[in-house]
Amino acid sequence: MSYDISFRVKVEGLDNVYVEPYGDNTDANITWNVREMIIKSTGLKNWCAEGCLGLCKDIIPHIANGLAELEKYPEKYKQYESPNGWGTVKGLKHFFAWIINDWTSYCEDYSTENLADVTYFYIC
Repeated sequence: MSYDISFRVKVEGLDNVYVEPYGDNTDANITWNVREMIIKSTGLKNWCAEGCLGLCKDIIPHIANGLAELEKYPEKYKQYESPNGWGTVKGLKHFFAWIINDWTSYCEDYSTENLADVTYFYIC
């Protein structure tokens, strides 16, 4: 199993209905084996298997801090690596950078830049 990330906008008037504007906006994905490493490095205690984590503008700074933490103290997080090799510090750094790059593109794209403040971070 893996975490597949998407940026979604809530449909007004419908409970718990979120859509991806203009199709896929990120392909970021990583194994579930890194859950504990994500929580420890980002402080996002609400990281879950699937669902809405909150507004991207509130979640992305935690991911950026997690990336900085992994880059500065990789050895600290080695203990959370999966023994089977699926879920490493190196892989999680790549995943975080991928999300940040896709979010930057989303915020700068003419078709989605006006949606940035109301876009949610979604795990599917």
